[in-house]
Amino acid sequence: MEKSKKSNITLTLAAIFIATFMSSVETTIITTALPTIVSELHGITQESWVFAMYLLTTAVTTPIYGKLADQLGRKPIFIFGLVTFLIGSIACGFSPNIIVLIVSRAIQGIGAGAIMPITFTIIADVFSFERRSNIMAMK
Repeated sequence: MEKSKKSNITLTLAAIFIATFMSSVETTIITTALPTIVSELHGITQESWVFAMYLLTTAVTTPIYGKLADQLGRKPIFIFGLVTFLIGSIACGFSPNIIVLIVSRAIQGIGAGAIMPITFTIIADVFSFERRSNIMAMK
């Protein structure tokens, strides 16, 4: 039974690390690629909205997800955020114009609002006080 519990913790950590990596690297990718994207989609006047919608929706949804995670559980909220982030990412990749890209970034931000805070909460729930700092340092 102890081996099964250790395996579940390992899978949980892997999911947390992958989700955190995805949401963190997204900012780097969009910053690097945005000039090319904006020129392809002819949306130089709305360029700032690509960043603003993501940050706005992330900031607004983060406290909401914190409350929902307390009421409904960490796992369903984390999974919902992850799926929403992935849907937004796919929509960003297929955006035919700048308006669709901005809306897709908003969807991405709604998902990202759940990923970061819930990962910290899951780590706090799973690991003892003494081990939390080591695990968060790996993240």
